[in-house]
Amino acid sequence: MGSSYPHVAKKKKHLTVEDVLGDEIRREMNLDTKTFVVLDDWDSVMHSVYQLPIEYAGYTAKVSDLKTVKEMVDTLSSTDFDNVKRSESRKKQLRQFTQTMSMYYNLVFTKKGKKVGYGALIHFPRLKPEPERSGGIVLAARIIAENGKHSVKFERAKFDDFLLEVKPYINLLGDLYRQTRKP
Repeated sequence: MGSSYPHVAKKKKHLTVEDVLGDEIRREMNLDTKTFVVLDDWDSVMHSVYQLPIEYAGYTAKVSDLKTVKEMVDTLSSTDFDNVKRSESRKKQLRQFTQTMSMYYNLVFTKKGKKVGYGALIHFPRLKPEPERSGGIVLAARIIAENGKHSVKFERAKFDDFLLEVKPYINLLGDLYRQTRKP
């Protein structure tokens, strides 16, 4: 298993979930960045998220209001890109954590010299007996890299029922992504 963030937390006292998400998207985009640590598998990413305190302030918008979700849908629908790759964490629960759950999804688009990476960390702080009916938060990020520079934007949202409020977007993005793979 790869490194995890607690080793780095000693060097950087205020490591945040935004740091983890931003680093992971940069890594997926193959950007030459000064990352805190390279995580080489999804277990490490998910384990790092569990070990960081998550501040829930600012998670007031609805998932349907996230601009990053609309941008991903619009970009996949338009097929106005040279290449797209997708990563996701389907490992929904670690053995040692049974009351919470986190998932990670990302898309990276390339068009000529420009890369746009989107990532979403979905976190369920308290699971219900039917986990898909649980509420939680979404931290979404967009990184645009062009001409050796990059910008990062984060958005936050909350949901009361994953199955009704988040899963439809995951399914839509998955369907659109698969359509880009057809000959």
